[in-house]
Formats: sequence, structure tokens, C-alpha cells
Amino acid sequence: MRFRQLAVVGLALLAMAAAQRSTGDAQMQAMMRSKLANAQSLLKAVVTSDFNEIDRAALALSRISEMEIVSWQSPPKPDYTAQAVLFLSSVQALRDAARRRDLVAVGDEYSSLVSTCIHCHTYVRDARRAEALPLLSIPTATK
Repeated sequence: MRFRQLAVVGLALLAMAAAQRSTGDAQMQAMMRSKLANAQSLLKAVVTSDFNEIDRAALALSRISEMEIVSWQSPPKPDYTAQAVLFLSSVQALRDAARRRDLVAVGDEYSSLVSTCIHCHTYVRDARRAEALPLLSIPTATK
């Protein structure tokens, strides 16, 4: 009987966690779609050497990220903040290279920017998995 009660409580906690996350997830997904659209514009601008569009798309990415930092976690976890700072630094370096009209530096900074995206997504995925694990383990009866 005790196991059944623990299982019901565990499932209820999972449902509550999923409900809380779904609201945040919808907002985060909207931000990520916006980031993706700007990243696609940015890639097009990089390969066509459109320095004004590089600056515009990079600025948009920066603004979206700033909103993301504020809205995703209260307060943001230090590791996430570090990832976000790296992203914002890469965006700024890309904008600086575009202002100098230095296509080689733009390409290097674009690669750096994409690398920060990959690292951050890996961090977030791993953090979510680690968060979910304690909720999934149901204690067993001790003898």
C-alpha cells in the first residue's frame, strides 16, 4: 500500500513539474524560433557579405538573448549565465567584425557564435536531464 501511495505522489509531482515547465517551454520555444530565424538571416548575410544585415541580425540575436536571460530562470543559474555571456560576447565580436567590413573575421566570429549555441544547448539538455532524474526515481520499501 505504501509503495502505491509513493507512486501516486511521484506521478503527481511529475505532472506538476511538467505543467510548470510547459508554460516556460512555450515561451522558450518561441524565443528559440526567433533566434533560429535571425541566425538563418545571419548566415545568408555572411555568405553574401551583407555587412549591414550581419549587424542587424546579430543585434536582434543579442536582444532576444537578453530577454531570454531575464525570463528563463529567476534568478538564472550561474552556469547558464556564463553560457549566455559567451553567446553575447560572440555576437558583439561578430558585430565589430561587420563594422570593420572584415569578412575573414566575420566568418571566424560566426563560427564562434555557432559553437556557443551548441555548447549552451548541450548544457541546457544535460541540466534538464539531471533535473528530471530525481523525480523519476521512486523510493523502494526498505526491509
